[in-house]
Amino acid sequence: MRGGLIVPLVTPVDASGQVCGADVAAMVAALAPYADGVVPALSTGEGWALDDRQWSDMVAHTARHAGGLPVLAGVLRPTTAEVVARARRAAELGARAVVASTPFGADMDQEAMVAHYATLAGSGALPVVAYHESAVSRNAMTPETLRRVCELPGVIAVKDSSGDPGCAGQLRAAGSPVPVWQGREEVIGGCGAVDGYVLALANVAPELCARLRREGPTAPSWAGLVDEVAAACAEHGVLGEDWYVRIKTTLCQRGIIADPRPISGG
Repeated sequence: MRGGLIVPLVTPVDASGQVCGADVAAMVAALAPYADGVVPALSTGEGWALDDRQWSDMVAHTARHAGGLPVLAGVLRPTTAEVVARARRAAELGARAVVASTPFGADMDQEAMVAHYATLAGSGALPVVAYHESAVSRNAMTPETLRRVCELPGVIAVKDSSGDPGCAGQLRAAGSPVPVWQGREEVIGGCGAVDGYVLALANVAPELCARLRREGPTAPSWAGLVDEVAAACAEHGVLGEDWYVRIKTTLCQRGIIADPRPISGG
């Protein structure tokens, strides 16, 4: 897929801490008129905290209820071997691609990051979307490393969640061989044209986020749309550290999911 609006889903759990399939079905049904794809188990889905059963169940329920929407499984694990193992499992569960960060740790060097994605993409498990972030992995790719990763066979897109408003535009201007997707709401106004959006806000404001996709930064309405996004983020707490809980709370209030608790149960 080239891009569009791709929604990183929250992970709804019941009182026992297990993924609620009915809630996943309800979330996907509510998003279906607006989304071009869905991502279970990424950061908004608390992917760093999911055990093997929770992760597998979330990916499986999403694939079961996607109704033709592409499912891109989030994979946030500390080592390349663990990422490859989950990518292979994601293929078995019906995902079309994986969205994966670098391995975890501030001591991860740039060559190791390239090697990580080369191994993952070369595993033959699934096509790879490189997840450019630092909040979970605690490291960051340089622009040169990111360019090299985008050139790897099997890498099909990059989700830029660096928080740098210039990063996506610079990557596209440099002739990125793969689509560039913006993953941070607060930089939309300054990142220029991108190929797609992967926005947590879309869980609770899908129509607004779909308008971003349709209209783009050259539209006369763009400044107003950016202002609407900022207001919606403030209303739903999307830019806070507990954004996934705030999103779950809104979905619970709307009757889409039954329980807003985080994976930890806290």
